Amino acid sequence: MTSDTVSSHHSAYGAGRRGADAPRVDDFWLTLVGSVDALLRSLNGIHEFTDDPECVLRIAFTRAPSPLTLSDGTQIGAGEPVGALHLWNEHLPPYSERGPDLAWACEIKRRVLHSIRLLAIHIEREPGWQPVQAFCAATMLSKRLGEMQIRRLAARHGFERIEPPPSLLAKLHTLGDCFNTWALTRAFNPAALSRQPFLRGRCELWISRSVLLDRYGTPEKSAKAQPERIA
Repeated sequence: MTSDTVSSHHSAYGAGRRGADAPRVDDFWLTLVGSVDALLRSLNGIHEFTDDPECVLRIAFTRAPSPLTLSDGTQIGAGEPVGALHLWNEHLPPYSERGPDLAWACEIKRRVLHSIRLLAIHIEREPGWQPVQAFCAATMLSKRLGEMQIRRLAARHGFERIEPPPSLLAKLHTLGDCFNTWALTRAFNPAALSRQPFLRGRCELWISRSVLLDRYGTPEKSAKAQPERIA
């Protein structure tokens, strides 16, 4: 879920958020995490699809690790191109030392929905995304959230949870994501660190191209996204 000038961008972001008297260790951590994050984004082809400052998503091309069928009938074969959604951490509003409140939750929801609408417009306009029939967001969620609650939250926005096949590689991937989430939280939203456990569950949320365009595209684009029905 890429800044062209990572070090200057992250330093400016940190200075504006914590003030000129921020400890040097925080500035070092912010620069280090920002640089590593930028390197990983470059290696994985993660990039911005808009310059909108309220967009909280980045995107990348990837390959489906295994075959799957979504609830609307979209079938994805192993190795087929899919879109991977990643957070744009610098654009996520941090909450105060008091913790998340209703205003923060409403702002996060507004930015996420705004970002998905921007994504729908982008994939409809860009020819390179025409073959892509599904998009996946791998999220790290607190284990306190139940299975049914996760599925309800996902379905409310057109996504569905797909459980990947269990494997040792998947477990190692989850552990790496836990550390990455902790590091990014420490850098960009330190007030949240004490409220989030290090070990978290990895959850894959999928949405088909047709559902994405139907729910979040413009009416004209949504009509084009619907398959023609044969009488």
